[in-house]
Amino acid sequence: MLPDRERKLLRILINYPSPVHKSRMPDFKRLEMMTGWKRPDLLRGLHYLEDQGFILWPEKSTTEGIQIIQTEVLEKSTSRKSNIDYWTKY
Repeated sequence: MLPDRERKLLRILINYPSPVHKSRMPDFKRLEMMTGWKRPDLLRGLHYLEDQGFILWPEKSTTEGIQIIQTEVLEKSTSRKSNIDYWTKY
C-alpha cells in the first residue's frame, strides 16, 4: 500500500490528463500548486512511484513523458459489510 503523499500524487497523475488539459501530464509548477509540496518533495515522490513500479519516468527533467503503469492499489473494494450483527447479536 502506498503512503498517503505518494497515493495523492499518483491519483493526480492518473486523473489530470484529459481532453481539457490536452491529454498531457501536469508540469512541476502545476503539481506544486495541486499538492502544496515543493519541487524536491515532488521529485522524491515521483522517484518513489517509479521505484515501486507505478509509473515510467524516462525524462527526469520534465513530467511530460510520465506513463502510468499500475493503478490497482488505488481501486477500493466496493463490497460493504452489513452492520446487522450489531443489532441482532448484542
